Amino acid sequence: MLTTRRAFLTLAAGSGLMALAGCAALSASGEESRAGTPTPTLSAGPAVTAASVAIGSLSGGTTVRLTGSSLAEVVGVTVGANPAASIALIDANTVSFVTPAAVDYQPANAPITLTQADGTVIDTAKQFSYQAVTSVDKQLQYAFTYWQNYNLAEWGIFSDNDCGNFVNQTLVARGWAQNTDWYSDYVSNGDYSLSWIRGTEMDDYLASRPDTTRLELADRARLKIGDVVMFDWDPQNNNGPDHTMVVSRVVPNDDGSISIKLVGHTVDAQYRDLDQAITVDNPGVRRTSTASPESESDPLHRCGRRCPSAA
Repeated sequence: MLTTRRAFLTLAAGSGLMALAGCAALSASGEESRAGTPTPTLSAGPAVTAASVAIGSLSGGTTVRLTGSSLAEVVGVTVGANPAASIALIDANTVSFVTPAAVDYQPANAPITLTQADGTVIDTAKQFSYQAVTSVDKQLQYAFTYWQNYNLAEWGIFSDNDCGNFVNQTLVARGWAQNTDWYSDYVSNGDYSLSWIRGTEMDDYLASRPDTTRLELADRARLKIGDVVMFDWDPQNNNGPDHTMVVSRVVPNDDGSISIKLVGHTVDAQYRDLDQAITVDNPGVRRTSTASPESESDPLHRCGRRCPSAA
């Protein structure tokens, strides 16, 4: 963003035994069966016959129940390349889980596999179809499509300071309509509002919207994917935010802390770590800002110029 130093995740069909005239029947091991010896009963392995939900959000969070047989030993579920969360054994033949986000937030038909306690992986022959269902899905799908391959034909590029331009593009993809206070016609005629590219003006515009909520860095546990984070690298200069990115992942850690990952331009990244940005990349940062747009059920959270931010 432009300012001073700114522009701001068998036994399928059993083996057939054939008896030939004049010959003794063979057992499954290939030996002659003895008279009076019972034929062993072969038990079927784990199998899934139905999935309660087949289509859901790119962002994950869809609860799916699998029914079948012999599922009591299932300890893990993978959808595509990502492990599912909240796996629960309902009974010996039913398992439920919550879908993870689609890989790179892109639509896909992802195979569902199960992992048993002994490490055996089972192909369920079921798929989960990831689709852009929500406004946040559309925002993140756009962000992960253009985080590195810029959408020059529609939006152009502000050299060395394209972070605001990119974040605002994702908000348009999310469903926000441009207006006289917030717009870019840069490609067609070179015109744009300062709120599109400059940190202070963009922060003020976000603050003016009734569908955004300001958060402080201490409120990071409330952040959700799609939220906007604004960084003030040099708060002592009182020149406003210097950088902005979009939350791309919220990761609960084993120690109870939360890691925030970010997607954006200028420092092109899909999963830039917020803590690294403000403690290692820019160790002098003392304040951050975050913002969050209203979606179907959640407001956009933004943390303004007076709280620490990330780039």
